[in-house]
Amino acid sequence: KKVSIFRRFSRRDRGDTPPSPFLMNQGIRPPVQRAPRRLQRNRSYAPAPAPAPVSLLTPPPSPPEKSSFDSSEAPSRYRQPARNHPSTPPHSPGSRERVVPNALLTKPFPGNPQITSWNIFLPPSQIYSLYLGHAPQEMEDKWFIYSEGPDQAGKLKVHFHRSWTGIKVAELFVVMDTKGEGAGKIVGIKWNGGEDMNWMSEEEAKYMIRTACRWQLNVHLE
Repeated sequence: KKVSIFRRFSRRDRGDTPPSPFLMNQGIRPPVQRAPRRLQRNRSYAPAPAPAPVSLLTPPPSPPEKSSFDSSEAPSRYRQPARNHPSTPPHSPGSRERVVPNALLTKPFPGNPQITSWNIFLPPSQIYSLYLGHAPQEMEDKWFIYSEGPDQAGKLKVHFHRSWTGIKVAELFVVMDTKGEGAGKIVGIKWNGGEDMNWMSEEEAKYMIRTACRWQLNVHLE
C-alpha cells in the first residue's frame, strides 16, 4: 500500500518519532505539544463589588445644637400676657401729709371780717381731715386749706383760701379732744364779707365752706 509522502509526515502518523536530523541541523525545532491549559478568569476584569448602601457608609447627621432663644425676640403674639397688677388703692387719710401754710402765696383777711358761732359735732376721722388740709393739684381745685394747732387746750384753726388768688375766704374755729379718740366740734366761723367777696352773708359763707369741705376733704358739716 502506497502511502503518500504527505500522510507519512502527518501529525497522526508521526507519533513519537524523533524529529528529523535536518530540522535539528537547521536549528529548527518542531513545535512542542503542550497540554491544553484551562482558561482562567482574568481578575483584572472581575466585576467590582457592589457599593454598600449609602446609609451604611454615611454616619447619621448629628442633632442640631440647641440655639439660645431670647423670649424678648419672640413675636408679640407668642408672648405671655402681662399680669395685671391690682391698682394702687387711693390714699387713706392716714397716708396723707399735712399741708403747710406756706405751700401757696396767700393774703390775710381784709379790714373787718365777720364772725359768728357755729356748733357742729365731728367724728375723729373728719377732725383729722380738717387737720391735714388740702393743697390744689389741678386748676379745678379752687381751694387751698390748711390748719394751725391744736394747742394744749385742743383749739384748732382751719383756714380757707382761694387757690388762684390767695384771697382768704373763711376760718373755722374747732375744739378737739386731744386726750381721747380725737373727736371735736366746730364752735365758730369767721369769713370775708368785704367787697372782694361781693359782701358775702353768713348763710352764704356757711354754704360755701360746707361745699368746700364736702368736695375737697370729704367732711360733711351737717
